[in-house]
Amino acid sequence: LDSTQFATAQGDVPELVLVNPPRRGIGKPLCDYLSTMAPRFIIYSSCNAQTMAKDIRELPGFRIERVQLFDMFPHTAHYEVLTLLVKQ
Repeated sequence: LDSTQFATAQGDVPELVLVNPPRRGIGKPLCDYLSTMAPRFIIYSSCNAQTMAKDIRELPGFRIERVQLFDMFPHTAHYEVLTLLVKQ
């Protein structure tokens, strides 16, 4: 089952949603759903800052509260970015 299909089938609105997508990001369908569902917080964990930035632009009802970079793979160009988004 695709995570977007699973999420959109749920009726409850959680206070916090944690997303940790593959490099391609969460995509427009899930961004649209999250915008409609409007949880109070979204924590977005990403190994690709470019797709994360693209996805965040698709979440206009949220603002970036905090961003933290994690160098989990020393001596490589790979990293993780954790972003806290708060509903405006």
